[in-house]
Amino acid sequence: MYIDDGMKKEPTLDLHGYKVQDVVDAVDRFIMKHHTKRRVRIMPGKGTGKVKSEVINYLKLGGYPWEYEQLANGSRNQGVLVVFLGD
Repeated sequence: MYIDDGMKKEPTLDLHGYKVQDVVDAVDRFIMKHHTKRRVRIMPGKGTGKVKSEVINYLKLGGYPWEYEQLANGSRNQGVLVVFLGD
């Protein structure tokens, strides 16, 4: 389980303001750039859910395990996905 303790600074892709058709390319470039990291964060936001849906579909097709960020208070932040890239 990943908990955002505010101490660790992991690479983060903020997709707020992105168009749905631009999401896959942005996520692909981001993951390739940080492929040596253990995990990264992707912020699709909550909005209509279309951007988040594109991100989740990309992660599923690519075989990338992920989960929603869990905040220190125990609640899940459904606007941030934590993607596990390596050991």
